[in-house]
Amino acid sequence: MSGEERGWWVVMVVMTVAASGHSQGLGDVHTSAASVARLVEAEQAIVAALQDYVTKEDARLEVIRRYVESWRGSAADYVHNPINSYFFMRRLTQEFLPVQDALHPPSTADLHENMSSLRGNQNLPKETDLNGVAFALVRLQDTYNLTVDDLVEGDIRGRKAVQVLSADDCFRLGQQSFNNLEFDLSEQWYRKGLQLLGSQQPLTQEEQTRIERVSRQQEHRVLMSKMVAQMARHSNSQMLDNFSGLGIPISFQQQIYANHKGAEAVKRLDELYRRLCRGEQIQPPEAFIGMKCGYVFGGSAYHRLMPFKAELRWADPIIVVYHDVLTETETEAVKQLSLPHLTTTMVHSFTTHQIRKSLARVGKTAWVRRGDDPTVDKILQRIEDMTGLSTLTSEDLHVLNYGIGGHYDAHVDFFDLEDKSLDKTPHQGDRLATMLFYLNDVEAGGSTVFPTLGLEVAARRGSALFWFNLKRNGRGDYRTVHAACPVLLGREMDC
Repeated sequence: MSGEERGWWVVMVVMTVAASGHSQGLGDVHTSAASVARLVEAEQAIVAALQDYVTKEDARLEVIRRYVESWRGSAADYVHNPINSYFFMRRLTQEFLPVQDALHPPSTADLHENMSSLRGNQNLPKETDLNGVAFALVRLQDTYNLTVDDLVEGDIRGRKAVQVLSADDCFRLGQQSFNNLEFDLSEQWYRKGLQLLGSQQPLTQEEQTRIERVSRQQEHRVLMSKMVAQMARHSNSQMLDNFSGLGIPISFQQQIYANHKGAEAVKRLDELYRRLCRGEQIQPPEAFIGMKCGYVFGGSAYHRLMPFKAELRWADPIIVVYHDVLTETETEAVKQLSLPHLTTTMVHSFTTHQIRKSLARVGKTAWVRRGDDPTVDKILQRIEDMTGLSTLTSEDLHVLNYGIGGHYDAHVDFFDLEDKSLDKTPHQGDRLATMLFYLNDVEAGGSTVFPTLGLEVAARRGSALFWFNLKRNGRGDYRTVHAACPVLLGREMDC
């Protein structure tokens, strides 16, 4: 099974009053499991080419090494003993010939050509991707209460990494935490990095000097973090509104909005989100009384014989999970259709009315249109059979592929178009309902959670999650606020 097949894939279909436009994206490598999987294949080719080069170099150097090790005696030994003279002449005539050939390294033109080809054909990671993965680890640490010590040892819930983190790795995670305003976590990582650096005994003068330098820098970061929060706290409300949708850490928002209405509600929502992602039970057992499973026969004669397996997860608003509605062949078809078109996920800011990248949503997306493939048409027809709703005015299939630490913070899918302050130009109608298909299983994490309801839905390959975004009066139902938890182990793709 390839890396793409193991990815975390989701297909989202949004039923609207009328169709809406598509988002655009950029090309970050680390945000998509499919992109990372392609990089793994590229590195395998690079390693194979380098291994072939190393093998040839080892053979060449072995010829030279044998000649050097076979040298014995001094000039007098070779001159005075005729047998030694024979050996000497043999060495210079027969044995030195292979050495002469070995002194000319094999041509690296083919190797350079292969490497150039790989660089040209692959979107190889950059420093920004490494930093993105570093902060993804911090996000997982924060969401799932992972300890710094466990992460340094490469241990995530008993699964060991191929090696441990170094002091330099800790400093990188600390710097990325700081850059993304996670000041408390930044301090933890710098402290751990200094501990690892100081444990190398005996310390050289250079190492001691470095410890002192990093310690001073960390003191400056602590002071700077307080100053940044102080400046933001006294900024005007328009500046504060620009934080909306950017994935700014709740801990930092709490400092900024300390005297602003709604700060506690934001903090509470974030706490519920994290607890649900960790698998904690929020609602008492009696809250789920009346939730049941059954068969839905749909609107076609075919489904009278093969009904849908439906599980009611919440009654008001209605949230339903349909089990085993996509076959393995269909999930693979959707993945393959979307792979060439994956772009970095963007979000729409309701304050600036701009489309932009955001730490609140980390992953890649692609749009698969009606008519692109018979599988797409089958899925859209199946949605109509399951829900009784028309897909003629729905958006195209929106395929999401989450990479390392990929997630989507709490949000709603509707636009609440009755709000006159919103720009209606890109949207001719609001989003009535959402159908979310899971294209693969996830080992840990990756659930869809509804924080205000205390509901968590695990990703299961071939299943679909459905809910209405709007109330009967056409206004948005804010109880449907939901989020995609970060992928802890494995990868996720859905649509």
